Amino acid sequence: MFLGEYAHSIDNKGRLTIPAKFRDQLATGVVVTRNPSDRCLLIMPMSEWEILTEKVKTLPLTDQRSALLRRALFSAAEDLKPDRQGRILVSQRLREFAQIDAETIIVGMNSYIELWDPDTWDQQVLQQLESSQLNDLFAALEI
Repeated sequence: MFLGEYAHSIDNKGRLTIPAKFRDQLATGVVVTRNPSDRCLLIMPMSEWEILTEKVKTLPLTDQRSALLRRALFSAAEDLKPDRQGRILVSQRLREFAQIDAETIIVGMNSYIELWDPDTWDQQVLQQLESSQLNDLFAALEI
C-alpha cells in the first residue's frame, strides 16, 4: 500500500528517487504515464498496471471516450525498473505534461503513486481537499 506525501527532487538527468518506503513494492518494475483526469503522472507497479490494462481492454473499441482513454494512458506509458539507488528516469515528455521541473510531490494513492508539480499540488489539490463535496463523499462511506 502506498501512503503519504513526499517532496523530492528530480536531478538534471531526469532521475527521480523513489521514497524508501515504496521501493520494495516497485522493485520488479513500474509503469509511468499521464493521469487522464489531472495534470499529474501515475506511477504504477506492474501488477496494478496489468489490472488496469485488463479493465481498459473490456471497453468498446468504437466508443470515442474509450479511444481517448487508451491514447492518454498507453501512448505515454513507459515501463521502467528502478536502479540500485531506487531511482527511475522520468522522460522529459512526461515531465512537461505534468509541468514538473526540478521539484516534485510524490503522493501515495493506496495501489499507485501520483507525481505532481508542487505549485499545482498546492493550488489545485489542497484547495479541493477543503471542499464540501469531499466531505459529502466521505460521509457517504458511513464509517
